[in-house]
Amino acid sequence: MYKYFGTDGIRGIPFDFPFTNENLIKIGYSISKVILKDKKKKVFIARDTRGSGKRILNYISKGINSAGADVIDLGVITTPALSYILSKNKKYISFGIMISASHNPPEFNGIKVLSSSGEKIGEGVERRIEKLIDCDDIKLKNNNKKIYTKDLSDDYISYTTSHFDGEFDGIDLVIDCSNGASYKIAPKIFKKLKSSFYLIGDKPDGKNINVGCGALDTNLMRKTVLKRKSFCGISYDGDGDRCILSDEKGKLIDGDDIIALLSVYYKRSKRLKNNTVVLTRMSNYGLVKFLKKEKIRVVLVDVGDRNVSLAMKKYGAVLGGETSGHIVIKKYLPTGDGIITSLEAVSAARRMNIHLSDVKKMWSRYPSHLRSYRVDTKYDLNKLDIFLKAVKAIENDIGGRIFIRYSGTEPVLRILIEADMKDDELASLSERLFEHYKNSIVDMAKG
Repeated sequence: MYKYFGTDGIRGIPFDFPFTNENLIKIGYSISKVILKDKKKKVFIARDTRGSGKRILNYISKGINSAGADVIDLGVITTPALSYILSKNKKYISFGIMISASHNPPEFNGIKVLSSSGEKIGEGVERRIEKLIDCDDIKLKNNNKKIYTKDLSDDYISYTTSHFDGEFDGIDLVIDCSNGASYKIAPKIFKKLKSSFYLIGDKPDGKNINVGCGALDTNLMRKTVLKRKSFCGISYDGDGDRCILSDEKGKLIDGDDIIALLSVYYKRSKRLKNNTVVLTRMSNYGLVKFLKKEKIRVVLVDVGDRNVSLAMKKYGAVLGGETSGHIVIKKYLPTGDGIITSLEAVSAARRMNIHLSDVKKMWSRYPSHLRSYRVDTKYDLNKLDIFLKAVKAIENDIGGRIFIRYSGTEPVLRILIEADMKDDELASLSERLFEHYKNSIVDMAKG
């Protein structure tokens, strides 16, 4: 298991470990020593709107400077914007860092590392970085390198709008920027596309990112859609790499719904390369059955958009994603992009001459219950034999699916149950499974 990296970079509470000032310098230095190329001594850094972002940037930059590279501060932009800007400047930029804890509460922050091509670095690179961070003989030097400031957001805005020119004229939307990284970029894009829109979550103060808004709290967005009688609503997460939608009736359209819509649209328009879609094991089993019924090949991978991207490369797929709204559309970027996903989904619905509410009629969702339980220690699930046996027995008994995993970004155990049962029955079963988990830990400690 990793000491620092999770499924989406390094997460923590500034300025506790691992985000102490000294360790941030070591992190910046270690990333640079592993990734820096001799002829590319420049690094892009971007951030979301958290109050701790600027200070983290300054300390990481000290480490990067000490390793012999200049830092170019791109300011507050989304992760996919950073990804695109990196890919267009890869001849002279070595790598990029996004300072964000994505959907996590404001008190958290994080560090995501992207290659010069705009893709998340691989596990092998992460392990080399971790090994160096904990090396006792790191000697930091003063190389007289600097931090420069540059705004390249218009490059991303122009790229994005170029693909949807003329498709959003006059359409009424509700856009929730989660008081996060998309609060400037998203309005500029929708304004350039000549859509009519109402903004919420567009007044960040350093402490309100994802608070009462965003992809994890869509209530205000959905209520506003109903009030304004909009075509749909869009909620982004803190760093803008995912989105959740609302149909015109105020009903939630999640990542599984978006995948269902785009899969059908791409297949009908002969754009579904290799007739393959990549999902994670958190996707609803009903979606898997629907895609197979549509004669679309389904590849299931572990949670994480990096896993989705890797599988898409392996199987030559152009579409993949997660229930959470991380959707990777290869035509545009190698990583998830909430803004592009929302534009593509709305565009697909309009081209098919349907409302987003019609997406719910395409496929039947299995009754599902997902709950997160806080844990102090992430014990290896494969060593909890009694627990795993209980899970298998219950899964066979209910004739459904149980998927259990630790969060890669939070200290929680997630239990997902899908079966033809009532909500209260699923909730009770989840509690029962967690009791099995705790008992199994006690038994392991005794043995």
